[in-house]
This record gives sequence, structure tokens and C-alpha cells, in this order.
Amino acid sequence: MKVNVLCLYYDIMNLYGDTGNVKVLEYHLKEQGIDYNIDYKSIDDKIVFSDYNIVFIGASNEENRFICLDHLIKYKKDIKKYVEDGGYFLATGNSVSMFGKSLYGRDSVGLFSYDVCESKERISKEVILENDICSPIYGFVNHQDVVNNLDSDMYLFDDEGIRYKNFFGTFVLGPILSRNPEFLEYFFKGFISSIDDKFKFKDMNVALNKKAYDEFIEFKKTKVFNSHNA
Repeated sequence: MKVNVLCLYYDIMNLYGDTGNVKVLEYHLKEQGIDYNIDYKSIDDKIVFSDYNIVFIGASNEENRFICLDHLIKYKKDIKKYVEDGGYFLATGNSVSMFGKSLYGRDSVGLFSYDVCESKERISKEVILENDICSPIYGFVNHQDVVNNLDSDMYLFDDEGIRYKNFFGTFVLGPILSRNPEFLEYFFKGFISSIDDKFKFKDMNVALNKKAYDEFIEFKKTKVFNSHNA
């Protein structure tokens, strides 16, 4: 088995170091003894989505996001086929908004039926999100996007993000795979099993991730308790 990974717009859609998600994938591909290739492509490159098993795209400022959207929209049919055929896709931060019908009144990729308008206020905060996949997700969000007309059964976490087949989209930055070890294991094992459902996994080395996760959750609980009793 050889895994082909595509990191899209690594140079201009990498706010908060979210291409770290690709580094996390690379670490665990090595750990599991899986042969892999990672391609880093941007707006000057031709993209053949069918060449890849997984695609990652991160967050950017608004100017760069529209530059990338102009490039990405050329591949809307290829992206739809890739996702419908079961390809894995992880979109984080404000990149998730590029895959609806419209973004701030402009045509978008059109993979999903939602429209995205601009909020008057920026949403910038730490979040802890309940979900039915794993332990609560924690991370950081920073955007001005309001998603309209998204079917509630397509939410990825609680009332946030989007999940369709193997497309995972979330506003959570972090990187999410590094900060949330249970979600990492769920995502990584699902991804590899989609290529080889008989693959024998070794134990994943996520001990430090879990320690950081547990200590952060405990800190947040203590902080909330103390603030209520100040």
C-alpha cells in the first residue's frame, strides 16, 4: 500500500500552522510503516485529485482565500467526483466555507448547498465541542463566516462543521489532529481502512497528545470553577 497525500495552498492557506495536520499524518504513516508521498501544491500548479487518497486545506486571510477560490473553482467537478468516490478530505478554518454554493455573494465550489455570508463581528474564541465520534473536540476558531442552509444532519461536531462521506470540514484550528488524539485515531484509522480494510494497525503513539489534552480540559474546568467562585 502507498498513500498519496495532497496539501493544498500550503504557502498561503496556513494560518496558525494548520499544515501541521499534514505533519501529524506523516508521523503516523511512518509509525505504521506505510509507504507514502506528500505533494504540496498551490495556485500555479495543476491538480489531479484522483491521484490522491487524502487532501488537506487550511485557513487564510480573506484576500488569499479568494485567490485560492478562483483557482479551486476550476476543479469543482473533479472535487465532487473525488468526494463522491470516497476520497478523504480535511478542510480546517475558513477554508470550509469555500465548498458551499456561494461565499460572500460570489460563486463557490458548490460541493454542498450552503451559502456563506459575512458576519458583522469576528468570531474569535477557544471552543470545546461535543460530538458522537470521540471525546469533546477542543481548539480555536477565528473567522467572520455565517453558514446558512446547512442540513443539521450534516454537522461534524455538535452544531459546527460539516461531514459528508469522507469530507470533514471544521472551523477549528489548532491543528485539530494534534490537539485531539481521539479524533486523530478515528480519522487516521478510517482513512487507512478506506484504502486497505485488512490493514493491521500498530498502537498509535499519542501519549503526549493525550496528556496535553487531559491537562487542558482540566485547566478549563478549574478556570470556569474559579471564575464562578471569584
